Amino acid sequence: RRDATLAAAGVAAADWNEALGYSRLAPDQRARLLALRVAARSAASAGWTLPGAVYEWTFSAEMPVSLERCLVWLPPDAADGAQLVRHLRQVQTGLDVLLVFAPNAAAEAPLRALCADRANLFVCLGEEMQTAWLVEREALPVLLRAMARQLRLSRISPYQTRGGIARASSFFGRESLLARVVQREPSNYLLIGGRQLGKTSLMKAIERRLREHPQLACVYVVLRDHRLLPRLAAQSGLPLDSDLETIVAELRRQHGGKRLLLLIDEADPFFRADAARDYAELAAMRALSEEGRCHFLLAGFWDLYAAAALDYQSPLRNFGEVIKVGGLEPEACRELASVPLAVLNLRFADPALIDRVVAQSGRRANLIAILCQECLESLEQGAAAVEAGDVERALASQAVLDALAGWGRLSHDDAASRLDRVVVYRVAAQGWTSLADLVALLRPWAALDIENLRRSLARLQLAYVLDKHGERFAFAVPLFARQFEAAEIPVLLEEELRRLG
Repeated sequence: RRDATLAAAGVAAADWNEALGYSRLAPDQRARLLALRVAARSAASAGWTLPGAVYEWTFSAEMPVSLERCLVWLPPDAADGAQLVRHLRQVQTGLDVLLVFAPNAAAEAPLRALCADRANLFVCLGEEMQTAWLVEREALPVLLRAMARQLRLSRISPYQTRGGIARASSFFGRESLLARVVQREPSNYLLIGGRQLGKTSLMKAIERRLREHPQLACVYVVLRDHRLLPRLAAQSGLPLDSDLETIVAELRRQHGGKRLLLLIDEADPFFRADAARDYAELAAMRALSEEGRCHFLLAGFWDLYAAAALDYQSPLRNFGEVIKVGGLEPEACRELASVPLAVLNLRFADPALIDRVVAQSGRRANLIAILCQECLESLEQGAAAVEAGDVERALASQAVLDALAGWGRLSHDDAASRLDRVVVYRVAAQGWTSLADLVALLRPWAALDIENLRRSLARLQLAYVLDKHGERFAFAVPLFARQFEAAEIPVLLEEELRRLG
């Protein structure tokens, strides 16, 4: 009845035969076989005092948790558990997780007792778990379940809270925005939005989607200052003083003659510098795109938006299609909160808790990830679900307050930033504001320029600080109001009004 039993259990014949021969393999062959089952590369690691063999595994970019590499220890088959524990107690692995494959049933109990202490980075995999690793259709969930039970969850968090999302498994939503770029003929685009709203993640998703395109090659570059051409030249292996046409020709040659889509992140400093040079480099970009050799996606914030949408004379106005990045779609928010938890065999105790996380975050992707990360931090060992108390502690955490900071300096102009702060404090004081409300507030204090006030409201909306409902403006992220103590709001508002006057 073996074949029927294996078929009913979902065990492939090839996996069954590999599992039968596993115990007869040499240690390096075992390590390679185990690594292959979780899409890792295995290499011997020298210099250890541990008996048996130690290997270093490097995981692929599709690993759904924050674990790029780990160490693997295969002790001798007949080793004694107590002796192995003594060796483990003196080993120093740095910040690397160490997977310990128990060599026999007798050694498993003492090893498991040591690895159950979440203060260390050891994970014990006993005989039953090794069998599951070898015969289950997917071995990665076996590893993730073991790590979730024996490590601090924050060490292997499936949530990415810093930088652009590089793993496809961690990217949710934005399908309509992606389609506007990926499913059309190449063109120029201006990707506009505040910091930490997902511009970089969206650009990396575009790069992944177009990686195998037969006629188009993507090149991603992030600017830390205004010098676009030297950075592109260095990336393409050319002299730093090369012009744009030379750089594009070389990049096309390196990509087999394909047309180019240059993804330029943090483009505001470049655009400000180019404006001072009468838009010389922007003119070169326009010429190349009109010829069809190269197209550009510039990502930035206020400088790009103001030139493209508010300045009628700007050459950027007709350069490309403006794409605004705001909150995630509601369903994508719920997936972002729940799907990574399921990777660790965890869940929210009540679906209403997911809705609370989504609502309080204002559907801001990085805030959802931070809130879920904070929930993981507070989970008790052995907990299977995130409870209401975990969510409330996350909502009040310092990490959330830190993520919301920085709104007071959205412009390089001091007067504009001060006006932004007046608007925010007004909303914090009464829960809303409007253009008429702000005019009445500002008129006794300063000479009023309605156009500057409208720009401030536009800037705060673009930064996802404010959201407009009819004629009123309120906080786009309900959590934003938690930054202010009720007693300090009138003082802050009056001080900014006085300085503005």
